[in-house]
Amino acid sequence: GGVPAAARALVRGLLCAPGARLGRGGARDFRALPLFAGMRWRALRRCPAPFAPSAAGAADTSNFDVLDDCLS
Repeated sequence: GGVPAAARALVRGLLCAPGARLGRGGARDFRALPLFAGMRWRALRRCPAPFAPSAAGAADTSNFDVLDDCLS
């Protein structure tokens, strides 16, 4: 069980000092991670999203949980 080492490496790379943080070198920082091995980066934009929320307009909050007793 637990979180795989490749996923832990991603989280550690995002939750660290800005000078060492993933992304400072652009997308290549992420492409080099074992978690994304085998990812077809050039085809990524053509893949359908696993979930495409619908919205009736800019103020539509139907995709969010709204609590009756407070704003969230």
